[in-house]
Amino acid sequence: MTGTPPPRAVYLCDGAVPVFGFFHASVTPAPGGLAVLICPPFGWDEICSYRSRRDWASDLAKAGFPTLRIDFPGTGDSGGAPRDRAQLASWTAAVDAAARHLRRATGLDRVAAIGIGLGGLVACRALFEGAPIEELVLWGVPSRGRALIRELSVFASLEDSSIGAVSEEELPPPPLPGHYVWAGGFVLNAETVGDLEGLDLAELQLPEGGPRRALLLDRDGISVDARLESHLRDSGLAVDVASGEGYGAMIAKPHHARCPVAVFARVRSWLERAPGDALQEASAQTSTDPGDLAERHDSIELAVGEATIRETPLTVRQPFGELFGILTEPAHGLTHELCAVMLNAGAIRRVGPNRMWVETARRWAARGVPTLRLDLQGIGDADGDSERFSELAELYVPELVDQVCATLEELQRRGVASRFVLAGLCSGAYWSFHAALRDERVVAAFMLNPQALFWDPSLEAARDFRRGVMRTSSWRRVLRGEVSPERILALAYRAPFALPRRWAARRQARRHGEDELQDALDRLRDTGKYVHFAFSGNEPLHEELERDGYLQRLDRWPNVSLEFIPGRVHTLRPFESQRHAHELLDRALEDMLQRTAGKHALNATSG
Repeated sequence: MTGTPPPRAVYLCDGAVPVFGFFHASVTPAPGGLAVLICPPFGWDEICSYRSRRDWASDLAKAGFPTLRIDFPGTGDSGGAPRDRAQLASWTAAVDAAARHLRRATGLDRVAAIGIGLGGLVACRALFEGAPIEELVLWGVPSRGRALIRELSVFASLEDSSIGAVSEEELPPPPLPGHYVWAGGFVLNAETVGDLEGLDLAELQLPEGGPRRALLLDRDGISVDARLESHLRDSGLAVDVASGEGYGAMIAKPHHARCPVAVFARVRSWLERAPGDALQEASAQTSTDPGDLAERHDSIELAVGEATIRETPLTVRQPFGELFGILTEPAHGLTHELCAVMLNAGAIRRVGPNRMWVETARRWAARGVPTLRLDLQGIGDADGDSERFSELAELYVPELVDQVCATLEELQRRGVASRFVLAGLCSGAYWSFHAALRDERVVAAFMLNPQALFWDPSLEAARDFRRGVMRTSSWRRVLRGEVSPERILALAYRAPFALPRRWAARRQARRHGEDELQDALDRLRDTGKYVHFAFSGNEPLHEELERDGYLQRLDRWPNVSLEFIPGRVHTLRPFESQRHAHELLDRALEDMLQRTAGKHALNATSG
């Protein structure tokens, strides 16, 4: 293996909906003359596995396989929305277009599609409709689409039961339209559900000159779909079946997710064992061009209501490598001299919780406010070690706030804006708060469900202890899979050491009249910076702010406002929580624009 150029962000605009992806070029001859297309799973699995798919593409490129990974239309950074019509047809067309782009870009005649879950179903459907795919790698792929819908529906039911009853003050959420599936914070509309339920790969016929090989991977011991295996064999393919151990680790929560390196090696070895005639065809191939994909676009334009917006990938150079983001701005007309920056929610990439940052950025750009959604070090497509975030404290380090400020500097240097609104959930709210304290260019911070405003290593243990994690009821939660045994054991180990230190530190601070949070809020007030908190039910920081008397003293800080979000899910997975969060973010932005009306001119934007 040799080094490869960094991956390049691309937009493929062959179809009705632009498709976003990353191309990982290879500088060595492709074994068997083969390029690789990675097709993602759906929803929460797609979010959690993102960094693993990025590393998989890099691993394949180093082995000589130029690789393209894409977001399906209506997902990730691609165009479209989940409620669009004809989603399955749009996804299928995206796979076909991506495979054809790969062939044009690399000069290679053979493409292998790696499909995970939904991605495998769509890759097979595209193949059966004539997409130029010569090899198949299918991981956790059922023969029937209704099996996927059934699995998502079960997941949704388990989510509903784990959320628990709402308080009497909370109104029940309005029902979703009939036959929609909402799972893990992501939605499939009724038409897409119906199309997937009607999809049976075992009833489709391969076109003439179709693929000759397929590799089916199980899912942590759950056997491959026997109907699919039999159908592929009956269609004349040489089918291999192998272990897919590591699927569960790949779709763990993003900060705990781990690359299935054994699967990487197994698939790489299988791809290298190309048929003899393919090897002969590849012998004349030269190294693939590390340049851009053929017919790729550096940016896209999208219609949002009556407005047209433009999205452009953006990088920010840092000592360790590059940060990555996507800048969304008006394509024409007037632009406010205020730019919004949406920060990662924990280790979730720049699309935000449940893709909310994509929807927000496009809506705000249509309103005239340029908006950047940003990946910080080790998250999404930014360089750096993602495994560091298995330690929660690594999300609350000053270097990440430094990176936010460096990004503001880059945006100002590019002439995007000189004043900024920061928004984030969880650790993203923490970075927003501290960047507002540090950087005079920040005029407001919108913070959804911040876990902490000042990090203390004993914070987790203190909260768990206070909430009674060690009670018998918590062991029932372990048996239901809601709390890991490791967390209980870690708390039992840490609590005797962490809690006394935390209580002693709090007593000493009170004795000396020190109040870090009060001082910070005073500074934000005195510099005229707007701070907006929004909390779901049962959030520990809100309980602490109330217990310690800050909420009773909000009149001391007229620049601070607070709202509540229905539901009790930290990452806003319920439909009603998302709807309410979108509305309060829009209100907060409008309030900022009204506060600054007349103080700053609008910039003219040309196409």
